[in-house]
Amino acid sequence: MGEEAFLQRFNQGLFHIEHSRLPDAVASFRAAVALRPEHPVPWFLLGVTLRTAGRAKEAVAALHAALRLRPEHPDTLFHLASTHLELLRPDRALRALRRLIALRPDQTGAAFALGGTLMALDDPEEAERAFRLAALLQPDDASVNNNVGAAVMAQRRPGAALGHFRRAIRLAPAWPEHHKNLGTAQLMRGELEEGLREYEWRTGQAVWPWNRAFPGKPVWDGGPLAGLTILVHYEQGLGDSAQFVRYFPRLKAMGARTVFECQPVLKRLLATAPGIDSLVARGEPLPDFDCSLSLMSLPYRCRTRADTIPQDIPYLWADPERVAFWRERVLGRPRPGELRVGIQWRADGDDRSIPLECFEPLSRIPGARLFSLQRVAGLDELERLGGRFGIVDPPGRRAGAEGFLDTAALAEGMDLVVACDSVVGHVAGALGKPVFLALPWLGDWRWMNHPDRTPWYPSHRLFRMARRNDWHGVMARVAEAVAEEVRRVRS
Repeated sequence: MGEEAFLQRFNQGLFHIEHSRLPDAVASFRAAVALRPEHPVPWFLLGVTLRTAGRAKEAVAALHAALRLRPEHPDTLFHLASTHLELLRPDRALRALRRLIALRPDQTGAAFALGGTLMALDDPEEAERAFRLAALLQPDDASVNNNVGAAVMAQRRPGAALGHFRRAIRLAPAWPEHHKNLGTAQLMRGELEEGLREYEWRTGQAVWPWNRAFPGKPVWDGGPLAGLTILVHYEQGLGDSAQFVRYFPRLKAMGARTVFECQPVLKRLLATAPGIDSLVARGEPLPDFDCSLSLMSLPYRCRTRADTIPQDIPYLWADPERVAFWRERVLGRPRPGELRVGIQWRADGDDRSIPLECFEPLSRIPGARLFSLQRVAGLDELERLGGRFGIVDPPGRRAGAEGFLDTAALAEGMDLVVACDSVVGHVAGALGKPVFLALPWLGDWRWMNHPDRTPWYPSHRLFRMARRNDWHGVMARVAEAVAEEVRRVRS
């Protein structure tokens, strides 16, 4: 009777799966495992059904039960690893995938999943090996070849990644991600003309969140603009707006009337930028216009080369009243031989953020006086370490768009700004202030391949990470450079 009841429940589960009735299938397989808990197959099917139904945590328990009964079953290992990845547990997925590869190195999709897991665990060297195995098994799979390139580029080898991205494009010429990745690698190498062209494919990605549709209004193709009004809308982060707003005078020189739709918090600051006839914040009514363009397409449409990047700096200006306010309230008169250093450590992205504790060497430099330029995020670190490091935290800074006026005014009062790759570094650069910019292991494409300089901001000095995740090493070199600046001031 028990065996007959088990088979009935088991077959009912299969029937429900065939007819896409997942809740009924889950109930049937649960009944089956209750009758025969030592049987691995219903546990496996229960796990797969739960995963398909979006119940990943329950699926993990069922798949673990199946794996205990069949420790070397490839499909169970694969589904268990995949479920852990869906739950953002790459460390747990890694164990299952390594076991699976050892058992079945030719299992379809296993090497590819292992590579993705290793990338999530910030191990691109091992990920490259896994993706190369996947490419041997699936040489004509565009995604596999693309991911080999991604793993190579994550090791800061963009030149070696180019061939893999180009192969992915040959295999899937209409796929935007592969073109965008090729463009990013080319931009990192300083190949602006080719890279900007390929980077345009980014807007075709299904997950690209910054596209705007304006029915009846064409996208500007780089043609004549005389007598036309062009709407440029922001794209990506705050720093991108501060960096690329420099192109508006180019549009004006072509005879255009310009409208820029910016992030609301930047409106007060960007009002100082030249070449913008009408500045509106996102959500405000737009004036009439003839054509539009996404902000970060301006370098491509303006046919930018490394030697034609707009260099009219400064192109943003601090509010004189706010500069005077902060000079009177916080900065005071400069002390003889003192270097005022504005610091900013927290970016919108953990990979670009520097732990404030890494600024300790700067705090020990005689003659360097540190001022916080940090806003919103990272203030808990300032509360914990600011007193010990002697960091001046300007009181009463305002929020929203007014806050960026304060940031610019404070930066204007500094002799030097030390920042991570964030909007503060861009604003300071646009003001023409000297900036020491600390970059993560894989710096953004805009910093290209120049060792310590960038044509975007001549007053910037770049400090690149020599070893992955070694912020202490980067900031030790920054501290040496700051100490050199103090000696120069005192000499």
